[in-house]
Amino acid sequence: MVLIKSLIIIFLASNLFGNDFINVKVLDIKTRSEMKKYMKSISKDLGVKCSYCHDMDDKSLDNEHKEITREMIILTRQINDLLNLGANQDTTKKSDLSITCWTCHKGSTHVEKKRAKE
Repeated sequence: MVLIKSLIIIFLASNLFGNDFINVKVLDIKTRSEMKKYMKSISKDLGVKCSYCHDMDDKSLDNEHKEITREMIILTRQINDLLNLGANQDTTKKSDLSITCWTCHKGSTHVEKKRAKE
């Protein structure tokens, strides 16, 4: 009986606190709280709800929006690496330059292609 209770506790703890995400290809996130915070930031930056990219019955399923998002995450990382290249070469410098989804999207799924007329 003690063994069964121990197994149930271990199972529940691994489901609550585990970091075994399914089909996470470009994110290096270790905890569920980090994942939730990151997903909320993307959701806010694009002005969408979770269901825009995820099948709410199985969030691990791929779709076009998730593939585009993966490409944009990689692009954002590459731009941030370029912005911080000087700071990375000189360890005495600390650069605060970085971009996020918000930089271009400003709460919309589409980027504004033309400058607004004044």
